[in-house]
Amino acid sequence: NLRETPVAVSGLAAGVVAIAAGKAHTCALLQGGQVRCWGANDRGQLGDGTRMQRPQPVDAGPFSGPVTALSAGEEHTCAVVAGASLVCWGRNDTGQLGDGSFEERLRPAAVQGFASGVSAVGAGHYHTCAVRNGGVSCWGRGEEGQLGDGQFATRAVPTAVPGLGAAMRSVGGGRFHGCALS
Repeated sequence: NLRETPVAVSGLAAGVVAIAAGKAHTCALLQGGQVRCWGANDRGQLGDGTRMQRPQPVDAGPFSGPVTALSAGEEHTCAVVAGASLVCWGRNDTGQLGDGSFEERLRPAAVQGFASGVSAVGAGHYHTCAVRNGGVSCWGRGEEGQLGDGQFATRAVPTAVPGLGAAMRSVGGGRFHGCALS
């Protein structure tokens, strides 16, 4: 139902520390490091192991530890897990999950080469970027140059963005672009 005024999200009590919104899904990061998602789920973007649309929040995961940050793209979601690893789930037809494949994942899957050192993630429309050890890498759809590597190619694994130095703190992705903050 269309809402013209804000409403409380059913099933989420106090303790939400961050949210991430995609095209038609939303995820909340809770104080204990749990992730709860709701909305469209036809590509597995809720991370609950199904493709069922969820009008109320459901648990995403499992994760190897508490989640510390998350970001949602159009139909995929990524999370930084304590210990600084990175996992993603959902749509993957352009490699936006970074696991080396083009297969959708209904549960969190490890991003290739990102088992440690990750401090931030920014999911774009069909691509993802992350800060790892102060540098930025991106993957997924790159036809418009949004991966920042000087190429116009799709990549299913993280590719370093040259020229940003090693002091980046955060990243964000849009439809056809990405940005990093030092």
